[in-house]
Amino acid sequence: MKNIKYLLVAFALFVCSHAAVAQTSVSSYFLDGAFHNNRLNPAMKAERGFFSTVVGNMALRTRSNFGISNILYPRGENELTTFMSGDVSAEEFLNGMPDNALFGFNFDETLASFGFRAFGGYATFDLTLHSSLSMSMPKGLFEFAKRGLQKSAYDIAGINFNTMNYASASLGYSHEVFEGFRVGANLKYLMGLAHADLTVDKLKVEMDEEHWLVESHARVQAALFCEAKATLDEDGVVDGVEIGALAPTSSGFAVDLGVLYDMNRFVPGLTLSASVLDLGFINWKHMMKGQSTDAKVEFDGFGTVDYDNMETAVEDELERLGDDAAKLLEFAYDGTESVKTRMNTTMYLGAEYNMPFYKPLSVAVLYGQCFAPTESNRWFDVRGYVNISPLKWLEASVNFGYNTYGTNLGWMLNVHPAGFSFFIGSDHMITKVTPQFIPVDDFSSHLTFGINFPIGTRK
Repeated sequence: MKNIKYLLVAFALFVCSHAAVAQTSVSSYFLDGAFHNNRLNPAMKAERGFFSTVVGNMALRTRSNFGISNILYPRGENELTTFMSGDVSAEEFLNGMPDNALFGFNFDETLASFGFRAFGGYATFDLTLHSSLSMSMPKGLFEFAKRGLQKSAYDIAGINFNTMNYASASLGYSHEVFEGFRVGANLKYLMGLAHADLTVDKLKVEMDEEHWLVESHARVQAALFCEAKATLDEDGVVDGVEIGALAPTSSGFAVDLGVLYDMNRFVPGLTLSASVLDLGFINWKHMMKGQSTDAKVEFDGFGTVDYDNMETAVEDELERLGDDAAKLLEFAYDGTESVKTRMNTTMYLGAEYNMPFYKPLSVAVLYGQCFAPTESNRWFDVRGYVNISPLKWLEASVNFGYNTYGTNLGWMLNVHPAGFSFFIGSDHMITKVTPQFIPVDDFSSHLTFGINFPIGTRK
């Protein structure tokens, strides 16, 4: 059990260490001077060659469809109370909660990236670390916390925790097939670093004032950057993990595909684009798999208490209750095997129209959808843009959208004169915060900036 605790702590530190990392912002999608848009659509080419390192595309991103306003409620003058307070009715609290409360992180950290004109087209190379973390909690879990004994039975299922961490080396190429029509592709080699998925597919609670019965079932799988297998106690229950030497043991491949069509011959000023990203998989060679032992925990109150030795008697009863509850966390080991996990494949569809009365001004729309293998990682996003480039080396974008997590306001400023490029922006502006700067409506946030170094002349 201690080994498991150490692994969890190490993994938590790994995730936290990637809180400020690089990620391509959709707010830059229609800016010609952006150097990393080939990650959103491989058919796009930068206006010049470039190179960048870890400061080329820094970002912090969180996503959620609930916020502090779902947890704290104003009552009286300058007073707040939690959703557990009797002053907040169950209906008020539950009506404000989504059917599934989602919370997630998606991080990419670029170690090196460069692009250049080659073979009549445009070539790119990226070496990147990727980290994703997502959680999904059904409304029934919050109903149980709020209503308690007001109901005699709860059927809670669908709790999910998922994380995937890997490194990728990507080689991309974009080429104009005929005038105005470009195609592109990024070929990626993937090296698995760590993966875990926990799903609670059964959680039933029956209760009254004198009796509690809890039944649960969960499935878990996990892989690390090494050969690993679970260790068992004398009852055959997982009590730790035996770790081998750190070494690359998992790998895979993926491809990004994109097209871009400048329809100036048919509709002057109109450009259409489409892309599909991360079509591929990682083969985890040493995936540990297990499932809970279907234990039933029953509590019917404290037994006979020796009032002459009250302290010891209560401690014994609490220890018994704790031992019973611990059975819900016991997992049987199903062995280690090679498992392929599908990537979080994402699609983008875009359209941009340059205004005939002022070419540097355009309006656009972009639709994105992620077809992830786990529900907690799936999302959609649709947003409209206003883009302007008053100078060759200065451009900006403002966008407003609606997605799985609610509404959002995004923007981007890109300054890219010869020899130097700097951008700053956000896909999700926080418009309302508490005095402690905690987002009120949801826990979603995003801030991105970067410095890149252009090479050559514009074309």
